[in-house]
Amino acid sequence: MWPELEAELLAARDLNSRSLPGEALPRFRHVLDRLRVMDPSGLAPTDHERWAEGMMRSLTGEAVAVQAVEDALDKPLALLDDAEGRAAAAPSQSQGRLAAVIAATRGLLLQRAGRLTDAMAAYDQVLADPEVLPARDRAAALLNRGATAIELGRLDAALRDFDACREQAMRAGLSNIASLALHNTGFVRYALGDLPGALQAMAAARAVDPERADGVLDIGRGAVLYEAGLIEEAEQVLTQAISRMSVPGRAQHRAEAEYFRARCLMALHRWDEARVCAAFVRQYYAGVGHPQRAAVARVAELEAILLPIRRGETPVPSDALRRAEQALEAAEAGDEVDPLLGQHPGLAARFVAAQWYLLADDVGAARAVLDNLPDGMADAPLTTRIQQQTVLAQLAFASGDRAGGVAAVRAGFGMMADHSLGLGSVESVTAAAAHGVDLQRTDIAAAVRTGRPDALFEAVERGRATFAGAGWAAAPDDPAVGALLTEARGLVVRARTLTNRESAAEREQLFGRSRRLLAAARERAWHRTGDDAATGERPATAAEVRTLLAARDDGAVLANFMVIDGVLRCVRLDAHGARTLDLAPHAAVAERVLRARADLGVCANDLVPTALRDVARRSLTRNLDALDTLLAIPLEADGPLYVAGRDPLVGVPWTALPSRRGQRTTMRSYVARGRAHPRPGEGRRLLAAHGPGVTLGASEVRAVGEVWAGATVLTGGAATTAAVREALATHDVVHLATHGRHDADNPLFASIDLADGPLFAHELDGTRLPGSVVILSACEVGGSSQVVGGEVLGLTSVLLRLGARAVVAAVAPLSDAVAARVMPRFHAHLRATDDPEAALAAALADEPEPAPLVCFGSLEGLPR
Repeated sequence: MWPELEAELLAARDLNSRSLPGEALPRFRHVLDRLRVMDPSGLAPTDHERWAEGMMRSLTGEAVAVQAVEDALDKPLALLDDAEGRAAAAPSQSQGRLAAVIAATRGLLLQRAGRLTDAMAAYDQVLADPEVLPARDRAAALLNRGATAIELGRLDAALRDFDACREQAMRAGLSNIASLALHNTGFVRYALGDLPGALQAMAAARAVDPERADGVLDIGRGAVLYEAGLIEEAEQVLTQAISRMSVPGRAQHRAEAEYFRARCLMALHRWDEARVCAAFVRQYYAGVGHPQRAAVARVAELEAILLPIRRGETPVPSDALRRAEQALEAAEAGDEVDPLLGQHPGLAARFVAAQWYLLADDVGAARAVLDNLPDGMADAPLTTRIQQQTVLAQLAFASGDRAGGVAAVRAGFGMMADHSLGLGSVESVTAAAAHGVDLQRTDIAAAVRTGRPDALFEAVERGRATFAGAGWAAAPDDPAVGALLTEARGLVVRARTLTNRESAAEREQLFGRSRRLLAAARERAWHRTGDDAATGERPATAAEVRTLLAARDDGAVLANFMVIDGVLRCVRLDAHGARTLDLAPHAAVAERVLRARADLGVCANDLVPTALRDVARRSLTRNLDALDTLLAIPLEADGPLYVAGRDPLVGVPWTALPSRRGQRTTMRSYVARGRAHPRPGEGRRLLAAHGPGVTLGASEVRAVGEVWAGATVLTGGAATTAAVREALATHDVVHLATHGRHDADNPLFASIDLADGPLFAHELDGTRLPGSVVILSACEVGGSSQVVGGEVLGLTSVLLRLGARAVVAAVAPLSDAVAARVMPRFHAHLRATDDPEAALAAALADEPEPAPLVCFGSLEGLPR
């Protein structure tokens, strides 16, 4: 009998610990039914002790399950009172232990009900004696006390409890509790601003308990990914977690996940979905009597209504003042507790209220709100601190205080720059820009209202430069990453050898496994911290650019493109001044770029019939002429042109535009600093390599090698991924005649094909390039994608961030024949001038075929 009952009880407790209280409840009640028919006075002492233990465990387990399923506290506390009465009648040697377990359970119930101070007192009492609780119960009590400490803002105490819990759980073989301790450690690291450490701890939590499938570990992970700016990844993680929580007893966990998903949806501009999520959370917490968390959700709901209005997507409603008052009511409720769920509800609510007041043109009320903020900003998450600077900037600009508004913008971007220095991968640095979108929009909108081109230029550059600098740490030495990438490369090679239809399923399976391995390697890169020697990028000013252009006296023009209200605009700077140009609807330009790329693809494909290629050439001519008319001719640039911009400008084949044929043209997503003037005459090391499938690749790299004395030329099996990685870190000029692929969904999975398989952009993250010129002469490996926050990512941008002086790459398909003709001429000019833009212009000047080769680089001479 006893073994059967104890096994049933153990199974019920395990279900509770796996967040399945609905399944645990009938098992606890079944055990209780069996025990209640027994007369403990007639049992032998050992059996009496087992009976008391069973009753206490069943009642406490039922109490926890009932609270989870029914969202109530009275009935669970009554069950604990019953358990206490039975513990008092138990054999004397077990009374203290049973009472301690009941007290720890009481702490858990109080904690879940939001009575945090009472819960902490219960935990402190039961944990004061290190011997009274069994190992599993002590580990659980440490875990729960640490979670309570987080909600009370006592982060150091929480870390101590989680460390102790993990050690205790690992000794006792309790992997599920150990994983939760690691997960919560990650949450504390997140609250302390250590996002790489947070993600590392959460990955370790999943590794300790890989079979856990209840989604609990994904709640904190989603919150941390959101704070890191990895918005799409966070939303996917939380959505998957929520799908596992739509069962009885999981409502509290679902509410937590839905809250963070609402934050993600706002960042993704999915306003309606965000409001639905936030309303669900508010209604849940209001229903279970937790007004503080309901206040947090109400703030998110009001913000989801606010943001599309601030961005001009919907009109200002007549009830804006009422919305502001509702936000202040939420703030008062949020003030009643310390930081909750990693957020500061009172602070966030006031920022939302101030923005609603500004929409209602009540500047005085907005100022009053911001002048009376409660304490808490010093240890608030980055997102909250950026939100404060955004609202302060909006208030200053609305008050006519431009200097104050710019100061708030700079303070916000300074916080983001400091944050980015702690991050150790290109993707982490660029992802964090997602939290600066509203701040930059505020800055640019205020600059537009001034009507001054200089102000608009500098507002654009303030935001772009914050996350456009070098994003690297010391080269990663994680052998696990190397193993993942090597295996992924092997799978891709195997998949590409399967060409017949019968092998289609196997081929897709291999590619799928490769993608999963790359995703794992990508996630490990998020765990890396920044380099102590790294520094932030200082934004360029219009005055210093004009001074530089005047000193050069070569007629150079810098064109800084931006999209405002759906229109592509440009600030044109030269030695004499600046002016703003309204060029065309963004959608019209993007459509022309897509058409030109499609035409180039047909023209570059020798397998396409001649007649169809002739049609494509005529279409290409029309599209290039149209892009020239829309983008280049209005700039009136008769000499060198430096283009700064994002999508779709980074995909324009600038050197193929009729007015730019034979002219020096440079593209970059922002106005970068630190590139020295050309240095002809210095000895430079060249490596040229070609990959499989490039018809004229071997002859191309040999011809390139003949231009440079002492060049290293790799062909056939010698052109490996390891050789190219080493060359990128050690050579001044690297020429790669390889096919490649740009992954629009995961731009750091962009790759170039070499003898042993693809070399992924992720593999270069952490490599320092020695101010080199890199030439990617085949296919369209110059492609890039704009990620959440607006940053541009792709193989070209990675090489520039890692220290390349310039990258010459094709932004659309390029035929092998054109590359083979152009590249030897390019290198001859480069050797003579050390000027990649001039070398590319000279090499293409007499080329009869439009070539989508673009030089990506910086404005020479702009000092750091």
